[in-house]
Amino acid sequence: MSLFQLIRGSKEEKKWLQYAGEMDVIIDIEDDSIQTKMDMMNFTENDLKVIKSIQPIVREHIDQLVEEFYSTILRVEHLKEMIEKYSTVDRLRETLKVHFIELFSGKIDQSFVGKRFRVAKTHYRIGLEPAWYMGAFQNVQNSLLSIVCNKVSNKEEIQTILSVVNKILSFEQQIVLEAYEQENMEKLQLEFEKGKADLKNKMTSVSIGLVALTEQTQAAVEALSMNIREANKTTTESNEQATMAKMYADEGKNKLNELFTKVNLIETFTRDMIDIINKLGESSNEISNVIHIVQEIADQTNLLSLNSAIEAARAGEHGKGFAVVSQEVRKLAEQTKNSISQINELISTSNKYKIQVEQSLNQVRNTVQLGMSASEHTNNSFQNIVQSIQQSGSTVLRVQEHMEELIHVVTEIEKATADVALSAEQLNEAALIG
Repeated sequence: MSLFQLIRGSKEEKKWLQYAGEMDVIIDIEDDSIQTKMDMMNFTENDLKVIKSIQPIVREHIDQLVEEFYSTILRVEHLKEMIEKYSTVDRLRETLKVHFIELFSGKIDQSFVGKRFRVAKTHYRIGLEPAWYMGAFQNVQNSLLSIVCNKVSNKEEIQTILSVVNKILSFEQQIVLEAYEQENMEKLQLEFEKGKADLKNKMTSVSIGLVALTEQTQAAVEALSMNIREANKTTTESNEQATMAKMYADEGKNKLNELFTKVNLIETFTRDMIDIINKLGESSNEISNVIHIVQEIADQTNLLSLNSAIEAARAGEHGKGFAVVSQEVRKLAEQTKNSISQINELISTSNKYKIQVEQSLNQVRNTVQLGMSASEHTNNSFQNIVQSIQQSGSTVLRVQEHMEELIHVVTEIEKATADVALSAEQLNEAALIG
């Protein structure tokens, strides 16, 4: 008499476990993690024989079990739409029938595990979240346990069968949930790498622009310094000529004209320096705008690293690697913020020096205008040439003092601009390394 004929008989004749020992089963697992799961549940070959012995019950009620699963899933409108988009409910039902019957086939090997992973990937693709899968699977489990209780009359057999059914169903869920976790980790890794690449590209682009801008600013400051030194040189020469005019009164008029010409030159240099200072102010504003962009990128990096850390924490043991990477990205964001603070301080110092330069230039211009006025009065009355020359000489001395102060301020601006350029290069290097 076959096993199927036995289970078709009366309940008094059914002895499910009597024939379980005669079942041929196979356990052939190469994956250590899968074997560990079985060992932790104490899943034995005898358990698998009991599982195979009740396969006819599963076959008899397979339509009911599959309906229990998908009736739960189809209550979620979103999942229903996703299923219709990627497949059909009927196709998924047929697939699940085969899948569920094979679960009780008495064979657990790499092919068995592979099919579970593929089913999990399919569910993941259609948007079936683990919580929904667990809920639907729980309904199937409840239905199956109820069917077994109705089919098996012996209490000792019921206890044994229910125990191994719970084992195989738990084993199934563990494999599927592990596949879910792998899919989530791969998705998280792709998103993290994409975000990291985007951030790196943005930081590289901004840092390159910042380096170019600081180089332009440095060139403008160097030009300003050169003009100031030329003006200071001219002022020194004017002072020497004014002294000589005292000694050579007969050449006073010619010297006075020369002085007048050079004072005009100082006026020209002063106007040029004011223009350059204004350009320097514009460059500082542009640097501030770029720094603001870098600040936003650093904040985005910090937020990305925090999100990655949260996701890694959710992933548990599998997320440790991402937690380390997230911490490194967060350090990079903090280093970027520190560099930005240093650059802001340097720009603030540069702006202070700019104001000082403008003040000094205004003083220079006022002083030059005084010198020009004095020279004009001297031309009107050569009889007062000596007095006028002395006044002019005094004026030139004051100009020279202001020029020396201006040279000192511009030197400090040169140092500050060099520091800004160095910080910009360091930011660029950090972006390339990251």
